[in-house]
Amino acid sequence: MCEFCDKTKETPQYLRLIEEMLSTDAKRLENTKTPQAISAFSSAGKNVFSTVNLPSKIEHPLFEPRAAYAVPNNYYQPLVVNGEQTGRSFAHGATRSIFFSGKYLMLLSKTVTHTEGFEFFTSYLLAHFEKKELRVNIAGGNGNDGHGEDASFEIAADVEKPAKNLVSGKTEKIRIQFNFIHQPVKNRIVSSERVMSSTQLKNAYGKYGAGLGTKMASVDMEGYAITVPHFAPHPYLLQLHNEFGFGSPKEMQERASEYFKTHLIL
Repeated sequence: MCEFCDKTKETPQYLRLIEEMLSTDAKRLENTKTPQAISAFSSAGKNVFSTVNLPSKIEHPLFEPRAAYAVPNNYYQPLVVNGEQTGRSFAHGATRSIFFSGKYLMLLSKTVTHTEGFEFFTSYLLAHFEKKELRVNIAGGNGNDGHGEDASFEIAADVEKPAKNLVSGKTEKIRIQFNFIHQPVKNRIVSSERVMSSTQLKNAYGKYGAGLGTKMASVDMEGYAITVPHFAPHPYLLQLHNEFGFGSPKEMQERASEYFKTHLIL
């Protein structure tokens, strides 16, 4: 039994946000097929794929594989499609999320460009993975076998799959590669105030260029930074933490691994 899944079905506010996102994405997809998109971004439409039929309805909790510190220009953990890194930046309309649907792990990743109110995809991937296509490694934790509550784990894939190019309508074989890592976040969550006052944390953020104010954008959104790679509840989940039974976004984040513990049997 998955508490996150059960709560999702009972939270119409979350389902409405996901439905609105998918509706907006449908419009972005149509825009991606236009000459205007190609003239604004020469490779528009070249990396827009799905391995499932669209439109697809999502009624599941989404979790984002985020980098340590999750600064805006290094926000998501890497995803490679056909040998090319997809965008990793925190930006309007972007996400890199996974969720479990029946026997499949699903991956939704998208990056969006907008010009004069016209939005289109620079990358889009909705893909399903069978258990045999994944590599799941578990390490650490409280149990002798590494399956304790605080276990680190990684979910990886390096597979070739047939996918529909959503612009051309043709089916192509694409290669998808990722290695998403979750390390225990307990005692690894630090407040934005501590980031601002800690020399060590300032130096960590300093590696990514630009001003500290710019780099703090994602920290300001949630009020804390996480110093290890991790799976984070999607922002829609975090903003509805009370409806999901959590006292704060931080509490929801600290218990996010329970979702994976249920579905991966950690």
